[in-house]
This record gives sequence, C-alpha cells and structure tokens, in this order.
Amino acid sequence: MARWPAAAVCALGAVLLCMLTVSVSGQTPVAAADGEGGNSRFTCTDTEKKRPGCTGTCPDRCPQSCIALCPSCQTYCPDQVQPVRPALFVFGDGSLDVGNNNYIEPNEVGDPWRANHSYYGIDFPKSEPTGRFSNGFNMADFIAKAMGFEMSPPAYKSLNNPARIEAGFAGVNYASATAGIWRDSDDGLNFPLTDQIKYFATTMEKMEANRSRQELSKMLSNSLFLISVGASDLYYIYNIMTRSGPDSKNDVPHLISSYGDSITDLYNLGARKFGIINVPTLCTPVVTSTCDDLMTSLPKDFNDGIKPLMASLASNLNGLRYSIADYYAFSDAVSTNPSAYGFVNTGASCCEGPCAPNYRPPCGNHMEYWYWDQENPTEQAAKLATTTFLNGTTQFTTPVNFKTLINQK
Repeated sequence: MARWPAAAVCALGAVLLCMLTVSVSGQTPVAAADGEGGNSRFTCTDTEKKRPGCTGTCPDRCPQSCIALCPSCQTYCPDQVQPVRPALFVFGDGSLDVGNNNYIEPNEVGDPWRANHSYYGIDFPKSEPTGRFSNGFNMADFIAKAMGFEMSPPAYKSLNNPARIEAGFAGVNYASATAGIWRDSDDGLNFPLTDQIKYFATTMEKMEANRSRQELSKMLSNSLFLISVGASDLYYIYNIMTRSGPDSKNDVPHLISSYGDSITDLYNLGARKFGIINVPTLCTPVVTSTCDDLMTSLPKDFNDGIKPLMASLASNLNGLRYSIADYYAFSDAVSTNPSAYGFVNTGASCCEGPCAPNYRPPCGNHMEYWYWDQENPTEQAAKLATTTFLNGTTQFTTPVNFKTLINQK
C-alpha cells in the first residue's frame, strides 16, 4: 500500500484548520494560494451544504488521502479529478451474483444458497471461490469487461465503506442468488429485487457526499442498469398453480406489473439505460425429470410480456432506453445444436449434485458444458451469451443490442 506522509499532514491540517476557521471567524472560507515551494494553500467551500469548509496546504498534485478527508479540495486539484464515466449497476439473481449471498446467515427456514467454496471459482483467477455461481466469470463480469472494467463491480454487501465516485469507480452489484421480483417468494435467504433497489437508493445517498447532484445525475443517466430476474418467481407461481390452482394475485400478468414497478422505481432514482436479460428455461438439470407443459409455458408468457412492458415504459418515462436480451431463445438455440456453438452437453450440469468438496468432482471439460451447477451457466456459456447480447442482431436482442445501448448518449 502506498504511503503519503505529506498527505496525512495535509488532510489532518485541513480538518483542524476547518474547525478553527468555522468556529473563530464564522465566515465562509475562500480560496487562497501562497505559491511557496510549489505548494498551494486551498480553502474548500461547502457549496452543497453537505460538509463544513476546510483549509489545508497540499502539494500541487493532491494526494488521494487529502481528498478523501476533505472531498471539496478536489475542486482545486484538476489533475486528480477525472470525468465521471458510465458505471454498471447490477440487479437480479444467481446468474449475476458476485458474492452478496456470502453475507446471508442461515435461519429457521434453512441455509442460503452460497458459492463461496470449491468447486465454484475453479477457473476464476487464482481458483478463488468468490460467490459467483460459476466455474469462473459470470454474465455480469463479461458485460463489465465490455464496458472497460476488469470484472463486475463489487457485491454491495462486501463494501465496508460507502461507495464513492472516484477514479476507477465501476458501479455496484446487488444481485442475489434465488432472488425474485416479489417478496412473496422471499424466505430470508436472499435479497429480493425490492431490497436490492433500496440498497441502490442508499448507495446514491452516500455518493452525494463527494459528488454534486448534477454530476451524479449525469453519471446515472449514462450508466447501464443490468437486470436478470424472474425465474424464482415463476417457480413460485408454478408451485401455487400445481398445488392450489390459479391465483390472480400470483400469476404472470401480476408479476410483469410488479417488474414494471421496480423498473419505474429505479428510473425515479436516476436510472435511464436498462439492459434486461429475460428468463431462460425453467427445465434446468435440477428439474428436468419433472418438466411439464406448464413449466415450459410460464417463462414464455413472462418473456412475451416484457417486450410491451418496456415499450410502454419507454413511451411514458422520458429518456428511458432499453435492450432486451433473449436468453431463453439463445439458450434454446444452443441446446438444439450444441456442436455449432462448441458445446457437447447442454442438458446435464458439470457439477453433479451439490457443487462442493466431499461430493463428486466436476467434469473435466468445463468449456463443453452449458450448465456449471444445476441452474447456472458455465463461464463459457456466460461468455458466449453476453457476446451475443452485446453484438448480436435483433434475433436475440431488441430493439438494439447491449453495445448500442451502452454507447447511446
């Protein structure tokens, strides 16, 4: 870790002089410069009424620690202030989770589904199990890479300090395995979409501490809001319909309406660009033996409803733009002709049964399997799918592909 002795003195001096200035003079500080020895003395003003003013002596190149304790000082350090670039904010279920479920404790219902152990992450750098339900990177990672980031932004629950918009800020990932749109399917073992949106609102409040509202609004309007959710809700609907019959409060039209409410909530918080990944087949390796017509039709009905939903939202919410990735159709195309896409097995999972030590080890040819565990794709499947969503035609993305959406101003 880099050490900045001068920065520490500067930052401490900034805070102490700030207190002195406010308590003694009671006047609004102004900028001043002494110009001695290549140093400048700056008095930072609290233009947004969010923090007291402060005075400090910093080198021409302000150390980051000085800016951290007195964020207003960055106004006078142009070489440290970089334009706010678009970020990635991720919401959804296990296909995008990068570790949020690691922070959920077991309760009386059972244990949360977590991927913080081997064999998960076996192909991740250093073979590290991070909480991704994959042998390596997942779809959130590949979307982030296409945006110029190293990988998905960090899991919200992994952040010890408030998220700050600084150099290298990539966004935040709120996705949680087994999460649904509804709280009805919430058993305390995941973070439902409604909670994820609340966490995002909290993130925005914290970010306002070191960026103006105008800068924050501009960043959000150009950022991508990636969402992949709904499968858990459809399993919930399936169970209701097969056990107790139809229920108008728990059917697909109601679910689509709730999804629209969540997207509207994000829009009201500043989101403008939505990358929607629709629901894939429910007939995954975990349920293939019980797959029936209802289980086949539910995701199709849900996905068919997303298109008019998003079109309606875009026509009524000024500036809302979107792309819908047809994950269902793409995975179906792969399973119909696996060899054309480089896969050998698209019906079974590479990890048979629990994907964990003390159980049967995973298959040896990871890249040839579509499923890593009994519900989630391998790294290769995620990479292939997101490459299609980013660059594909209207066969799998509508009305534009993800890359076009990301680049829209």
